[in-house]
Amino acid sequence: MIYAGKLDRNAVNSLYGNSRAGLCLLYPTDNYINSLPVKMFEYMAAGLPFVASDFPLWKKIARETKAGICVNAENIPEIQTAVKKLLQDNEMAEEMGRNGRKSIEKKYHWNIEAGKLERLYRKVMR
Repeated sequence: MIYAGKLDRNAVNSLYGNSRAGLCLLYPTDNYINSLPVKMFEYMAAGLPFVASDFPLWKKIARETKAGICVNAENIPEIQTAVKKLLQDNEMAEEMGRNGRKSIEKKYHWNIEAGKLERLYRKVMR
């Protein structure tokens, strides 16, 4: 693994283009357990399979999208096994990457979220 430092969007896209998988491993703190991790969605948009923490919401997203593997972020052997699986099984990793990209196109994109936000604003304004 190489620490790339702070990158602009073009450099991030280039990095993703040269990557095999993304990691989104956070410890189970109150701030993270029910959050929606932008990084995981960036990986899906880039067509990368991901390894993420096994929080209930994140496991649900991984299960529904079939785009990643969730593990206990405090269990190093479990993380290693998931990463090895993605690195050794190209067909599975590529399918997960495609699944993630399709999920972004169909469900997790701004047009859908904008509608939700607009409905919320209208409800609050009443």
